[in-house]
Amino acid sequence: MTDPARPPAPADRPGPGGRPPGEPPADTRLPRDRAWPWLLTLVLALAAGVLLAWRPWAPAPEPGAATPDATGSSSPTSTAEPSPTATSGAASGTDGFDAGSAPALFLTDAELAEAVPLAAGQSLADAPEAQWGLPERSTVDPSACTPAVTTTEREPDVFLRRFASDDAVTVIQSVLVLADDAAAQEAFDALVGTLEDCDAYQQTNPGTDGGAWTADPPTTDRGTVPTVVRTLTLTAEGATSPEVEVTALAGNALVTTTASGVDPAAEPADPGTLAGVARSSAERALAGLG
Repeated sequence: MTDPARPPAPADRPGPGGRPPGEPPADTRLPRDRAWPWLLTLVLALAAGVLLAWRPWAPAPEPGAATPDATGSSSPTSTAEPSPTATSGAASGTDGFDAGSAPALFLTDAELAEAVPLAAGQSLADAPEAQWGLPERSTVDPSACTPAVTTTEREPDVFLRRFASDDAVTVIQSVLVLADDAAAQEAFDALVGTLEDCDAYQQTNPGTDGGAWTADPPTTDRGTVPTVVRTLTLTAEGATSPEVEVTALAGNALVTTTASGVDPAAEPADPGTLAGVARSSAERALAGLG
């Protein structure tokens, strides 16, 4: 789930799936005004390569390509517009999210500013080339922790991703729509179990830098809109990036929001606030289904 290269604009979290580039030891650390561009490059690199599974260099698969398995093989390249980037399928029932209604699950500008104050004034932008899963030949060790990066074990019916980024914080939000509420509940429960068991894991990406994560135990809220939130530390190229990540279960959809900071000594968002906004945002989108 940690839904490292992130945004499309900067290039391939190499997080979920490397991010901030190397930083010297504490006693020789560069002044912050010189160090942050290096750290930001790493954050963006990890975000695109790992969390975003950014693969602009990969050729489009042949029609009928197999669906990625739970080990994180690459997913089919989308030829759709900036909306669904995986296979689009209608959710069951009139109250379920589908490719057309799923964008309502993204944070509004006001919600983004409330959830991540460092991102105030920004807007989430479409990441049209982002794909669910891991880059080709990329692996997570231990493999059982793969859902910690991809959120679900199987490719969702609809996959959307947006991001916002500046020199202080990067926010990536992914929306995964499944066949129905039961399938989404099952995927959420499986994710919670994965996060409880995976307090440390790493990703290897051929040709690019990978990343390693250490995470605190997750906190789960089983309310009307269930959420699981955790704080992590991403390490890559000798540098560290603090992260806060929350996944909300909204009907037949899972919404994962990850805030990654450039300053290794500062938390990019308050976990409780981020989780609270994730729940209220999901409730807003659910109410809009009618």
